[in-house]
Amino acid sequence: MTAITSRPSRTVTNVRVSPIWGAITVLSIIALGLLAPSALWLLAFIGVIVLFHEGGHLVAARKSGMEPTEYFWGFGPEIVGFDVNGCRYGLKAIFLGGYVKLHGMTPTSVLPDGVSEAGTYRAASHRGRLATILAGPFTNLAMAVGAFFLAEMIEGNTLIGSTTAAFEWVWFVIASTGEALWQLVSQFKPYLGALFDSSTEAPVRFMSPVSQATTTGTVVELGFVTSLRWFAILSAAIGIVNLLPLPPLDGAHALVAASERVVQFFTKDRSRTVDVRRLEPLAYITIGFLVILSVTALVFDVRDLIAA
Repeated sequence: MTAITSRPSRTVTNVRVSPIWGAITVLSIIALGLLAPSALWLLAFIGVIVLFHEGGHLVAARKSGMEPTEYFWGFGPEIVGFDVNGCRYGLKAIFLGGYVKLHGMTPTSVLPDGVSEAGTYRAASHRGRLATILAGPFTNLAMAVGAFFLAEMIEGNTLIGSTTAAFEWVWFVIASTGEALWQLVSQFKPYLGALFDSSTEAPVRFMSPVSQATTTGTVVELGFVTSLRWFAILSAAIGIVNLLPLPPLDGAHALVAASERVVQFFTKDRSRTVDVRRLEPLAYITIGFLVILSVTALVFDVRDLIAA
C-alpha cells in the first residue's frame, strides 16, 4: 500500500504595508538615480548578491531543521511584510542588502516568545550548522560561476570552454582577493604611510564605494556581458571574504561548528561546546579592521578624484 503525503500548506498571514515608508524609499531611489545613477546600479548589484547569499542560508537552514523567523531585503523600517509558516518575508526601507534571522546562535542566547528550542541553530546537528553557514558564500561563488559562464556563452564560446573559463575567472578573483588582503596585512605600515603622504604609493589599493559605483556605471554602459562579468566579480569577492575564519564572518561560524564536532568526537562528550561569545573581542577587531579598510579606500579614491 502506497502512502500519500502532501506538502504543508503555505498560509500567508499578517500582511502589513507602510505607504509612508514606501513613498520615502521610492523618492530616495528616484533621487539617487537622478543624482548618482552609478551608485544606484551598484546598490542593485550588491542588493541582489546579498539577497541570494541570505537565501542560501535560509534554504539550508530549513533543510537542516532550523526555523528562520525573518527574511528581508533591506534594513530599517518595514515597507511591506507578510508571514508564511512562522517566517516573515518582505522589504525594508534601506536597500543595503538583506538578512535572514536564525535564533540560538550562541549556547545561552534567550529565545523570544513563540520560538521553540528545536528550531534553533544550536539545536541542529553540526553538519546542518556547517551546511547552513557555508550555503551563503557558496551561493555567491555559484552565482559568479553562472554569470561568467553566461557571459562566455553569449560571446560565442563553447559549452566546455565557457565552463572552464568561468571557473578560471572565479579562481582568479579568489586568488587576487587573497593576495590583496595578504599584502595589506603584511605591509600595513607602508599602507598607512601612503595614506598620510600622497607622494608615496600604497602597496595595495582597495575599491571604496565611490570607485565601485564609478566602475559599475561604466560597465553598465558597456553592455550586458560586461555587466555580467562585473556582477560575477562582486559576487565572488563577497563570497570569498565571507569565508575568512574571522568573526562575525561566516567562515568563523563554520570553523566553530567544525571544531566543536571534532572536540566532541575525540572526547566522546557531546556537552562540550564552543561559546562564541568569547570571540566577541575578535569580532570587534574584525569589524574595526573592515571599517578602517573602507575609510582608507575612500580617502585614496577621493584624493585621486581631487587630483584628477
